[in-house]
Amino acid sequence: MSRNLSFRPKRRKRKIIIGENEKIVLLAIGAGIFFVGSLIFPSLPVALQPILKMRGQKGFLKLLRKMRRKGIINLGGEKITLTARGRKLQQLIQVEQIMIEQPKEWDGLWRLVSYDIPNRRNEFRTWFRRNLIRLGFKPIHESLWVFPYECKDEIAVIAQHLGVSPYVIVMTTDKLPNEDNWKDRFGLNDDEYE
Repeated sequence: MSRNLSFRPKRRKRKIIIGENEKIVLLAIGAGIFFVGSLIFPSLPVALQPILKMRGQKGFLKLLRKMRRKGIINLGGEKITLTARGRKLQQLIQVEQIMIEQPKEWDGLWRLVSYDIPNRRNEFRTWFRRNLIRLGFKPIHESLWVFPYECKDEIAVIAQHLGVSPYVIVMTTDKLPNEDNWKDRFGLNDDEYE
């Protein structure tokens, strides 16, 4: 007796590409539900007005339908809400907007960020690492990074948004091995900061 076994290959998640206008709309929707009807009223969120001027009302509605097809928003009658995928993207966009203020004078302390994010959270580990690079951190080892300025609050917000807070530690030290090399890499010349 032979059996027919059917095999379905595992479907890969499609990568979503979000344009700048879509990011702005996503953040506006995430800030609170807004209504399609508000497109004709002056109460339209200020951030969306340039998009509406550039694309026109029909173009803006087309952008919303495109976002719905990508599975990041729900268009329910007059209401626009984020899907679970849209909320995840909104958080990632908010994380990308975090910047660390660099004071004119360095306080002589090094900030070390260490993380041990499990493999099951690989996507978030990648996002966390990308944000460290974007912010100017330098790797000491694979999951140990250094930065010369105060960053505890910003790293805490990023880790929380990505859901990896339990796996991230921020430490402060006044000495690093090969410290002169690190000062050069960050542009911290002895004449200016000592």
